[in-house]
Amino acid sequence: MIKPIIDAEEMIKNLAAEAAKQAENVRFAVRDVTLNALRGRELSLAQIRQVVTSVTEGVSMGAANPGGDAKQVLQDSVAGMDDALLKAVEANRVALEQLASQGQTFRESHVKKALAELERLEADFLKTVKQTTERGGGPLAQVWASVLEKSQVSGTLTGAQVAATMEQFSEQMQAAVRDQRRVAVEAVQVLSANFTTLASGILIGLSEGLRQGQGTAARKTKKSE
Repeated sequence: MIKPIIDAEEMIKNLAAEAAKQAENVRFAVRDVTLNALRGRELSLAQIRQVVTSVTEGVSMGAANPGGDAKQVLQDSVAGMDDALLKAVEANRVALEQLASQGQTFRESHVKKALAELERLEADFLKTVKQTTERGGGPLAQVWASVLEKSQVSGTLTGAQVAATMEQFSEQMQAAVRDQRRVAVEAVQVLSANFTTLASGILIGLSEGLRQGQGTAARKTKKSE
C-alpha cells in the first residue's frame, strides 16, 4: 500500500509543536490547530481521539524548550484543545437538535450511540491526553501529570457543555414525542446514516464563524491603535 506523500497526523503534530512554541496566545494557537484537524473528519469519538493524540504529541515536542514555562504552555494547550472540543460539542448539539425536530427518540440506535459518545467525550479527552503523555514519557511527563490532575479536579468547559446538552436534548426529545412530529422513513434514514458527517459539516460552519469573529476583533484593534 502506497503511503500518502503528506502524513496528516505528522502535519498535525508539527503544527501543534509550533503552536506550543509561541510566546503568547498558545491557547488560541492550539485551539485553531485542533479545530482545523477536526474540521476534516467525521465527529466520531475515534476520530476526535486521534486528533487529541496527535495534538498532544506535538505540544510535547514544542513545549520541551529549556528555559520556558513548560507548565503554563501545557495548561494553555489543554485549554486550547478544550476550546476546540467545545465547538465539537456544539456541532453535535445542533445535529441532535435536527434529529429531535424530526421526532426521533432515545430508542433510535443511532441517537443512543451519538449520546453515549457525547457523554464520554470529556473523560475520553483527558484519558487520551494522559495515555499519550505517559506513553511518550520524557522530561514533561510529571508536568503533564500535574496539569491533567488539575483539569480532572476542576473539570473542563467541554464537560460542562456536554452536561448542558444532554439535559437540553432530553427535554427536546420529550417535547418532540409529545408533539408527535414525524418525517418520511427515507429522510430519517439519511439523517441517521450520516450523523457524524452532519455534525462535521456543522462544525465547519461554527469554526468559520469563529474565524470571522477573530478577524473583526483584529480590525477593531488596529483601528483603535
